[in-house]
Amino acid sequence: MLHQVPNSGQIFEPVMSALAEDRMVLAIDTPGYGMSDPIADPQTIEGYAEVIGHALRERITVPVDIVGYHTGAAIAAVLASGDLLRVRRTALVAVPVLTDTERKEFAALPPIPFDEAGDWAREEWRRSWYWRGPGQTLDDVLKSFGEKMRPSARQQGARAIVAFEMAEALRALRQPLLIVRPKDDLWEATARAIALRPDAKCITLPNFGHGLWSAAAEPMVKILREFFDAP
Repeated sequence: MLHQVPNSGQIFEPVMSALAEDRMVLAIDTPGYGMSDPIADPQTIEGYAEVIGHALRERITVPVDIVGYHTGAAIAAVLASGDLLRVRRTALVAVPVLTDTERKEFAALPPIPFDEAGDWAREEWRRSWYWRGPGQTLDDVLKSFGEKMRPSARQQGARAIVAFEMAEALRALRQPLLIVRPKDDLWEATARAIALRPDAKCITLPNFGHGLWSAAAEPMVKILREFFDAP
């Protein structure tokens, strides 16, 4: 399970126990986030995937199912279309198929400047609360906010996703594919992903946004189980 940035694998905790009843479930911290060391600049989606792929391949020799969320969806697509891992089925949740205009807008967003008074933390909290999804608890928002406070290359992930050709990576996937579309800031981008892959199993969740993994834990477990356990 591959998370969005800036965050960590902790976002998947609400679903991991239920999914792990009959399989091994791993939530990997993207390099530079959570408890993972960063890779060298310039950081790229392909670079993240290479590190994660090598780490998993050293320990796992059987085909795997992979889940990618937001930035993690891009990393998952690289892993699923490459030769670092044998991927059996791929599930992508909130898929960043960006337009050129969106790329420019995201690239132009200035990072929150650090100041000793702590106003930067207030602004980060304001953004976290603004993007709070339906049903997302205060505790879940606080956990996410706490991950953003870790010393890390947190701005690099945004640059990496802006530079990544998600549409091309999506077309390259050959495994059975699931696309889940929650109503968050990638609502329209995920609709483009669905249009690019009409062969995929597609599920739309208009009543959930950010915080999906806690607010919709039971539905997400059911969705993933039905897809991964299908004959």
